[in-house]
Amino acid sequence: MNKNTIKFITDRELCTGCGTCFSLCPNNAIEMKINEQKGVYFPKIDENKCNSCGICCKVCPGYEFSYDSLNYEMFGQKPENMLIGNFLDCYTGFSKSESIRFNSSSGGLITQILIFALEKGIINGALVTKMNKEKPLEPEPFIARTKEEIIEAAQSKYCPVPANVALKQIINSKPNEKFAVVGLPCHINGIRKAQQINKKLKNNIVFCLGILCNHTPNFLATNLFLQRYNVKKEDVIKIHYRGNGWPGLMHVETIKSTLKIPLGKYWWFIGSHFFYPKSCLTCSDGFCELSDASFGDAWLPEFSNDNKGTSIIVTRTEKMSQLLYDMKSELEFKKIDSTRITKSQAGMLYFKKKCLKARVKLVSNSPKSEEVLNSDFIDYILSMYVCFTALMSSNPIIKKGLTKVPLRFMWLYKLPYSIISSMHSKNMWKKIR
Repeated sequence: MNKNTIKFITDRELCTGCGTCFSLCPNNAIEMKINEQKGVYFPKIDENKCNSCGICCKVCPGYEFSYDSLNYEMFGQKPENMLIGNFLDCYTGFSKSESIRFNSSSGGLITQILIFALEKGIINGALVTKMNKEKPLEPEPFIARTKEEIIEAAQSKYCPVPANVALKQIINSKPNEKFAVVGLPCHINGIRKAQQINKKLKNNIVFCLGILCNHTPNFLATNLFLQRYNVKKEDVIKIHYRGNGWPGLMHVETIKSTLKIPLGKYWWFIGSHFFYPKSCLTCSDGFCELSDASFGDAWLPEFSNDNKGTSIIVTRTEKMSQLLYDMKSELEFKKIDSTRITKSQAGMLYFKKKCLKARVKLVSNSPKSEEVLNSDFIDYILSMYVCFTALMSSNPIIKKGLTKVPLRFMWLYKLPYSIISSMHSKNMWKKIR
């Protein structure tokens, strides 16, 4: 097997579907395609164009990835906090624009920061993602160059996103243009590897804004969920996964009707372990540790009655800390202790940092991990549940059953995992260096 092409990575199912290889291939030999059976993006190689140069492998975040070396390169040191990575300050905050805050996932901070940077001339554009108008259930990464385009790309997309295909637009941009990038950990990690071999990406990307991530549901999640409402995917005109306040609604517009489903109702299905891509089972980065700043929902008791949205913020570079303070007229934010930040994401961190070694042993051909806690017997049991559940969704009978089974059953099926992991994760804090 040729280890110098991305096929080596896809055959071992290490591909995250980020799209970095597509943009960095010097011969344009790679195309990102949806694997309908698995519901994820995989790169497809044109053998007639590929010369096995190996660049696609060098920039792949799913292969030979070292957080240590990239942390030294970016921050000059290994992280002191193994859960959230290198950081300067932690905050909670939101946009002072009521419309931006209300129509975003959690506070509208990323949208507001990008608009500010664009209007102040800090950037000429931002790599963001919207849903494709022609194919409403598929994402469309692009370079937003206006305030309106940035707003159009607001809100979470709970489906696979090959965001880094838009890096090609940055590579082909004018020499003096500057850009911001918004992405999940796999996207940012791919960009950091790409910046090691492409000077234009290193010089022209001003900052990367990272989104906290537990996992990315595959396309099967939304498709099967819509079938529960007798909605055919070809009848969908528009879909929004969040927005309309916090925690928000799924808004599905079809040729026949409009569905509005609260996050707390649909996430038990779409966010379930049935729809975990294999690459998400072997990922240790939930806080987007190589970004300039990370953002996510503020799942803290004091915000439980917040119906507009508040984000947690982790700044990792001086330029991002300074940018926040330059935006005091646009943002409302205050400092918060890092332990509050980590405990707001306890479930995700337990999955990423405590159970990873167990899952890596259970999932074959997985990359080695760095900076994670040792897994114990309970972690192995819970990991077996997760891996088995993810595997089941590939079964046609299970897929059909998921369109019929009551949501309450989905809740009951996950309940033991939720209770045990919540109780067991409390021991995690005692073992952090």
